[in-house]
Amino acid sequence: MRTLSRLSLVTPLTAAFAACITVNIYFPAPQVRAAAEEIVEETWGQPDAVQPGEGTPEAPPSGGGASLFDVFGARSAWAAEDHANVDVSTAAIRSLKAAMKGRAAELKPYMASGAVGIGNDGMLVAHDVSGLGLSDQAKVRRLVEAENRDRKTLYAEIAEANGYPRDRIKDIQAIFAQTWTDKAESGWPIQKPDGSWTKK
Repeated sequence: MRTLSRLSLVTPLTAAFAACITVNIYFPAPQVRAAAEEIVEETWGQPDAVQPGEGTPEAPPSGGGASLFDVFGARSAWAAEDHANVDVSTAAIRSLKAAMKGRAAELKPYMASGAVGIGNDGMLVAHDVSGLGLSDQAKVRRLVEAENRDRKTLYAEIAEANGYPRDRIKDIQAIFAQTWTDKAESGWPIQKPDGSWTKK
């Protein structure tokens, strides 16, 4: 009887422990990276995108890597497969992506001038606004705050849509932080891990 009681306690604990291990081990970082690349490219545009009439890529570039792209809104089949297990199509995520894409046109000139930079956590920073008038400084701060709010919400929504534990939000943000930096345009201010600044 006592043995049975012990077993009845051990079995649920073992199952719970195993479930925790499974959740913590399985995090599809390459697929999240591919989804991040797609979202960043949708947001900032693709300077090297295929022009109309030039066709679309049939396979990923040589060298592998989970990346790329939408070409004029039509996602290529191989890119879809790269992040097939990461859902970024919920209504909330679509709304956030649209807001960020719409804001990009206002942000990019400030990033090109150095007024706005990309922090080492992937969030935007009012980097050097000293050359701006007061109204432009206020506009920069509003844009940066709105963008950072949407980015944080996006990472939480991706975690929720895919059933990732909330402690994985920091991992999603880290992947996006690297992607925002990798996809930044030449001349944009980038913060290094040690806190110093450089230009892309």
